[in-house]
Amino acid sequence: MEHSMSRSRFTLLILSSFAVAAALTTAAPATGQTEAEIGSLEVRRDEIADELASIDADLGTTENELSSLDTKLTNARVTIELIADDFERAVDERREPAATRVEMAIVGFTNGDPRQNALVTEVLALQGSDENVRARELYSAAIDDAQRRLEAADEHLRRIADDLEDARVVVDELVAAQISTESRRTELGQRRAELAVELEETIARIDLLRSLENTAVLTGLTTFDDPSRPALAIKIDNVRTARPQAGINDADIVYVEEVEGGLTRFAAVFHSTTPAEVGPVRSMRTGDFDLLGQFNAPLFSSSGGNRITRRLLGESTLVDIGAATHGSLYYRTSRRAPHNLFTNPGNLWAEGRGEEYPAGLPLPIFRFRAPGDPLSGTRVDAASGVDLDYGQTTVSYSWNGSSWDRSQDGSPTVDTDGVRVSPTTLVVQITSYTVSIADQASPEAISVGRGDAWILSDGQISRGFWRREEADQPIEYVDANGNFIEILPGRTWVEMPRADGAVWRS
Repeated sequence: MEHSMSRSRFTLLILSSFAVAAALTTAAPATGQTEAEIGSLEVRRDEIADELASIDADLGTTENELSSLDTKLTNARVTIELIADDFERAVDERREPAATRVEMAIVGFTNGDPRQNALVTEVLALQGSDENVRARELYSAAIDDAQRRLEAADEHLRRIADDLEDARVVVDELVAAQISTESRRTELGQRRAELAVELEETIARIDLLRSLENTAVLTGLTTFDDPSRPALAIKIDNVRTARPQAGINDADIVYVEEVEGGLTRFAAVFHSTTPAEVGPVRSMRTGDFDLLGQFNAPLFSSSGGNRITRRLLGESTLVDIGAATHGSLYYRTSRRAPHNLFTNPGNLWAEGRGEEYPAGLPLPIFRFRAPGDPLSGTRVDAASGVDLDYGQTTVSYSWNGSSWDRSQDGSPTVDTDGVRVSPTTLVVQITSYTVSIADQASPEAISVGRGDAWILSDGQISRGFWRREEADQPIEYVDANGNFIEILPGRTWVEMPRADGAVWRS
């Protein structure tokens, strides 16, 4: 069953587009910068989470250490109390031999008269004898015993004193360790509080940026650029002296048209991203007006054209923002003219927002499928690439496992940053050309009607058709049953060779 877009449906889509534009008034930041910032923030978020987990583990260890230190300190202080009690008892026990020794000393001091000393008298009484010799022996034995006991008591006191000193050293060390550990706990707590605030701010920033995410209508990819702006189509030179070009890897869709002498020129359509520079900007062709009319009155940038081409541009739905009418938005580089005209798309969009520019929002061109879903169509085969011949220009695409590497005239196609052109999807739109009414030497691409189309996506080729009833309707890519051929989200290049100028490789 055919799935062509009716006039009423198309009108409804245009009105819906303007309604969306009115609702979205806040401009989003540039996609590349925002994606890079989100990536950086997510790395930092994970770093903070890891550091918080490490700090929490350290805090747990610290709390265990403090608990252990508290127990050890309590035990050490109890030990000091017990040793102090021992010391006190030892001092009391020392008093007995000390008193005996003092009594003996007093006896010896009293002119040798042992009867004047009660202790010696008691000793003599026990012996039942008054013999001086025996008394002296008893006296000496008693004094020696008292001396030994006194020395033993003193040694015991010294040991207890040493133990007490050791115990006090242990307490001091435990107190110092406790102070250090508490300080460490405080530092960890402060760092954790700082990280918690940073984590909260980081997550809030990520959430804010994520809230600005949109799905780009022309690529199906996430974008942070303003979805409410019109498409911007820029004509880009593609002769040898114009290469490498700037900004071609940032275009949502690039159309490759045949021009004079079997050469080609790009019509790069930008919407989801804003490169800093695009060029070299070159002149328009009459086939551009039908081809680009499908983007709902897009801004159109070129270096100019002849009198008839300029008249036809004015009669088209394209909004002229080219160098011929807006020269201040363009600049020339050190390249050789005429391959040195460049522009900044951001400036073109800023200019094109005025009320005098009736540009609209672009309509969907492609239908997208989820990664992993099979390529749709009635004739699907594995494909390694295609070879195209425009006359003086030859082009090839080769599947690299994730995208299609482009080469031109035997050399890799790269941009001014040296990055290879490798679109996610390649469309080979077999195109008929007629002679342009503006220049008999210029071919004009026919983009309204029907023709063969090859859609190369994910290492496969789906051979179907392109169709379009009116120049203000999007080109549709369908299979033999009229069902849309869905492609993977990503950037798309559309090559427009003649019927005999394309061969696909299995």
